[in-house]
Amino acid sequence: MYTPHPYAAADPVAIIRRYAFAQLITGGGDTPLMATSTPILFEREGDETRMVGHLSRANPQAGSLVAGMPVLAIFAGPTAFVSSSWYREKPEVPTWNYVTAQVRGRLTPIDDAEGQLAILRHTNAMMERGNPDPWTLEKAPPGRVDFLLPMIRSFRIEVEAIAGATKLSQRHPPGDRMRVLCALMDKGDGMAADVARLMAADLGVGW
Repeated sequence: MYTPHPYAAADPVAIIRRYAFAQLITGGGDTPLMATSTPILFEREGDETRMVGHLSRANPQAGSLVAGMPVLAIFAGPTAFVSSSWYREKPEVPTWNYVTAQVRGRLTPIDDAEGQLAILRHTNAMMERGNPDPWTLEKAPPGRVDFLLPMIRSFRIEVEAIAGATKLSQRHPPGDRMRVLCALMDKGDGMAADVARLMAADLGVGW
């Protein structure tokens, strides 16, 4: 992952945990490149060596999964266009601010019912955290989970590398950064506001 030094994420794992809906990319060489959006989570809390997820079995990418194949997972956070008109102390061309992380590793398909259920339970538990009335698989309509289980194909990724980037105008003077932050917040756009809040945290100012 190309990441200029000023933008290297101090904690790429935190980015992955926060923005878990990823792009799973497989293929290359003589194999067609394929990509699917799907949640991909660390298999255990505090263990960044393995990740799990699942695909619809009707998805051609699911049928292409083989043990040991290399994979790339991209976890994209918010992005925002930055106008050059907001840079006054250090004039510059337009650019984008963004947060992202990548995981590279080797994939193993998980096809047995017990293994797939464990991954679904883990995924659901992680996604339901913070919900005052968390949903569980046991709350699904009778027989629904058993009916749907054969329609997915799960996988595990042995992580080989993790990298992340937080590009938040770090190369500019604090005054310019505050102007960018305020302009993004004033846009009234959800992702722009998210980037502005990340910039505020990076600058150590309340927002």
